[in-house]
Amino acid sequence: MKKRSFFLLCYIFVLSAIFFYGCGGGGPGSPGSDGSEKTGVVLEATIVPTYNGDNVYSVDAFRDLCDEGPPPEYEYFADHGAVLTVNARLLNPDTTFQPGTLYIEKYTIKYYRSSDSIGAPPIETDVRYISLPITPPLGGSGFTSVSTTVVFLDLVRKIQYNDDMSGGASSSTYYLNNYTAVYKFEGKNDFDEKFSFEVQADFQIGNFNNCD
Repeated sequence: MKKRSFFLLCYIFVLSAIFFYGCGGGGPGSPGSDGSEKTGVVLEATIVPTYNGDNVYSVDAFRDLCDEGPPPEYEYFADHGAVLTVNARLLNPDTTFQPGTLYIEKYTIKYYRSSDSIGAPPIETDVRYISLPITPPLGGSGFTSVSTTVVFLDLVRKIQYNDDMSGGASSSTYYLNNYTAVYKFEGKNDFDEKFSFEVQADFQIGNFNNCD
């Protein structure tokens, strides 16, 4: 099956108790946020899945043989990652108090099956720990930005999905299933004030031919 990519971009605008829902349709619920009223900082985040240098919304869970050789050559097969970009601006541009630096310390990824993929196997929740500082702007209506690479779907979960799908009819390995990855990022600022925000991305998982 040829590689399919869905060039989508999921935005979540974190405004105290107000949020905008993006990219996910009628999934597990709208992403939310908490803590902006305490930290004094508004966060705008995007997450873009990547694989082998490309922005892709298709996860390859089955490693194909590209050339029988000898020696045999197999397609690239590794973790799927994502680029997280966070923009920070002041909740009150006229404030005379400089908010403290925010530090993302942890993120949790939950995977939800789409309504058209009820028979798809569950994918285990992933919890990761990082240290990502977010420095607010010095004042006014400007913003600061920071980016980092995070996990989207790791090799362990891809192999488990492969095993779950291969346990049934052999043709099941060629099915495409749809999921939503929902991220929750959590952390504290310099004053030990907690914050969190969520962002999500839809993706397909199946057998994609990534041979050159």
